[in-house]
Amino acid sequence: MTTLIAWGSILQDYPAINSSSPLVADRLNLCGGENARVVRRRQSRRVAHFLLSQLMKKAGENSNLLDNIYRSASDRPQLPISYMDFNISHSGDWVAVVLNIIKPAAYQEGQPHKNVAVGIDIESPQKERNFSALLRHFAAPEEIAWFEEQANAEAAFYRIWCLREALLKSQGAGIAKLSEVRHNPLQQRMYSRHCPMGRQLFSAELPFYFSVFVAGEALSNAHFFQWQSNCLQEKNLNAGIEYLVNLAP
Repeated sequence: MTTLIAWGSILQDYPAINSSSPLVADRLNLCGGENARVVRRRQSRRVAHFLLSQLMKKAGENSNLLDNIYRSASDRPQLPISYMDFNISHSGDWVAVVLNIIKPAAYQEGQPHKNVAVGIDIESPQKERNFSALLRHFAAPEEIAWFEEQANAEAAFYRIWCLREALLKSQGAGIAKLSEVRHNPLQQRMYSRHCPMGRQLFSAELPFYFSVFVAGEALSNAHFFQWQSNCLQEKNLNAGIEYLVNLAP
């Protein structure tokens, strides 16, 4: 069982970035002109492909498997390999990826994908938002009450948001399902019918807000890396908040 997470900035230098990565949707490749948003998204996906390839090598897997990435019916990028899953997120100038592998010997037959499901979300705020107004669209009253008691409104909001996003992304569910996820910040538990049991982490100690969900217990042994000085450097997250997902109190 191997769970690897990496992040980097699109402003950094990367060797041999794949310009034809399946992660770069056709509609992005076909966009002409110099639309800054499209250019940033295209570069973010290329960096995501590169980071995933580096994690594949660290895991002892053939990085050429990434050439087989396809999009599910919900438009979620994934691999046609039942014991391997990945997810990507990008916000502002930052990109983060997670790769989860359960070798066939440990894989439970008859439950494809869910056993290895992962989801990741990062948020690098670019503008001010009315957090209270946004929360009223999807958060429960007790969750809003907790939010209103927090000294750091921005960190509290993105904790609520990133946790939900990462869970939903593990199955390709969209933000329309945000209100169907229950978040108990006091007990540090998440509940959703859109993902299996697992563990989740939230951190505000990086240059962006960060959350990752991993099915099962694999998150306990995850390794974290940042692209620095032309290589992946292992990092420790010392202030992360860990959640149990779909487990009764």
